[in-house]
Amino acid sequence: MKILKRWSLLLWLGMAQVWAAQAPLTEPELSLELQQLEDETPPLREFRERVAALAAHGEDYSVEAQGRIARLQCWARPSERDDDYQETVRLADEALAKARARKDRITESGMLACRAFHQQLLGNMDAARQDYDDALTLARRLGDSRQRADILSLRGEMYSYQGEMAEGLMELMDAHQRYEDLGLESKGREVLAKIANAYRRMGLYERAEGYFQELEYDYRKLGDKEHLVDIHSQQGLLYTEMGEYDRALPLMAEAEIYYLTQQQEGMLAWSRVEMATVLLNQGKTEQAMAKLEQASSLLHRGKGTDSVTRGHWYIVMATTLDAMGKSAEALRYLDQAEPIFAKEQNLRFLAWVHEVRARVLERQGRIKEALGNLKQYVKTKQALEQMLREQRSLQMRFEFDLARKELENQTLRSQQQLQAEKLKQLQERRYWQYLVVTLLILVMGILVIHQRGRTRKMHRLAMTDELTGIHNRRQIQAKGRKWFNEAREGGKPLCVLLLDIDHFKKVNDTLGHHVGDLVLTAVAQCIEDQLRSLDRVGRNGGEEFLVLLPDTRLDEAAEVAERIRQQVSLLNIEGVPEEHPIRISIGCAEYRPEDDNLGELVRRADEAMYQAKLAGRNRVVKAA
Repeated sequence: MKILKRWSLLLWLGMAQVWAAQAPLTEPELSLELQQLEDETPPLREFRERVAALAAHGEDYSVEAQGRIARLQCWARPSERDDDYQETVRLADEALAKARARKDRITESGMLACRAFHQQLLGNMDAARQDYDDALTLARRLGDSRQRADILSLRGEMYSYQGEMAEGLMELMDAHQRYEDLGLESKGREVLAKIANAYRRMGLYERAEGYFQELEYDYRKLGDKEHLVDIHSQQGLLYTEMGEYDRALPLMAEAEIYYLTQQQEGMLAWSRVEMATVLLNQGKTEQAMAKLEQASSLLHRGKGTDSVTRGHWYIVMATTLDAMGKSAEALRYLDQAEPIFAKEQNLRFLAWVHEVRARVLERQGRIKEALGNLKQYVKTKQALEQMLREQRSLQMRFEFDLARKELENQTLRSQQQLQAEKLKQLQERRYWQYLVVTLLILVMGILVIHQRGRTRKMHRLAMTDELTGIHNRRQIQAKGRKWFNEAREGGKPLCVLLLDIDHFKKVNDTLGHHVGDLVLTAVAQCIEDQLRSLDRVGRNGGEEFLVLLPDTRLDEAAEVAERIRQQVSLLNIEGVPEEHPIRISIGCAEYRPEDDNLGELVRRADEAMYQAKLAGRNRVVKAA
């Protein structure tokens, strides 16, 4: 291995000299190279070589190109050990300072995402979340759909890893759709792998396997060995969790061989730990220990090794030692593993630690301590199962809404296609008619269309708020009365939200009615964006909005209200200073059998909103 590393270093130095000797790329060549590196997924070694070639002549290129090269360099850095991650974070800090100094927001967003990813690898989840949030806010302001897709893909994977699988799935699917819209198929496949892993973590193994098999077929067809091995290793994890160890082992062995030939020590260590896990489950304790010893030589060479993989190694080593009757050594490794996964808030591995420790302590006769760990295991396991149930429920609701929207889109497309076909037939018939008849029909058609447009416009004006484009008071109240009667007769839940813009009069007085109109329009659109297709929102008067939420309980309505409140607080409206953001107060109320009419329900929501105002505004209050 030392010889291989020495030769790889010499090769890298030789390549560096070649890069430095190359002339800078011309402008068309540079743009093409940058675009390919950003949009495609070449093998890791090739990617690093091509980025290094660009960086060797970075000063010869424009400031905009230097920013793009800096973002690529962040992702091209070595990324197998904690000291690698820390060094990347440090370099990202420097690049961020330079980007902010020249007000290069695109580079700033990209560097924030890269730093967030490496903070995540270090287990600094709060810092990673903050960086992802800041990067996504910047990308939204820039209107950069590509950057948003990249960040949603990264943050969605982090959510999934930390147990927020439903939230992660929503962001990953959003990212996948954006990549498809942009025609970035290779990036789309990478996100599909993350989606498959999210389903695996939720225990939806059939869905995960379907995605993995689809990706396996694509990468095999493309001849992409690196990604194919990655998919096989993820399939190995899936089969391990399914208890199909005979299917998992050869896939992990394939990954081990590949990472050994590519000299990717971090991934090689990870694959050997996973192989040890499979062998241990097969009862092959000695073979599992051999794999762990091989992984140990890679993981414990210095202080900078990957802490998460090392923590996993500690747990598997403790479990193996326990199987070999070496309880004292097993406890020592468990003590080393626990703080790593406590920092990551990884309930699955923490439950494993408590389970093995309880078993070891029981064998040592330390019953009281064993019982304490067993209780901790049960508590952690219950929390994990509760979280999994909640995430599956959220995922089902999300997929239901997604399917409904897709059905609506398909219906609309079918109607459009049918209308196009009818129009084509009409045109064919008209072609063979006499000129006078054709002109007459055309004139009549124009008159009919004109009259229909006038009728629709009049109807829309009668039912729609002219400024915001949402339902007016008359329409939302009529819809509310209808749903109120249905709720009373059918016993179905119904909630209403009453929303009021805080200090709106001050907006009109200080910024003018034009800005006030922009605020009303932006808030109305923001509210509508957070609702399901079956929900309704209308302008109830002035700066007040009424939202109808059928088939919704009060706690669910409060969650919707809180989401609306948060999204409104993030609005960036032209003419509104950043130091005076827009805020709203929201009252929530649920239909009760004693409510005589919709007015009673809205009145209780209004009282709750008033309580929100009294409590300091910018909050959600549920009606008592």
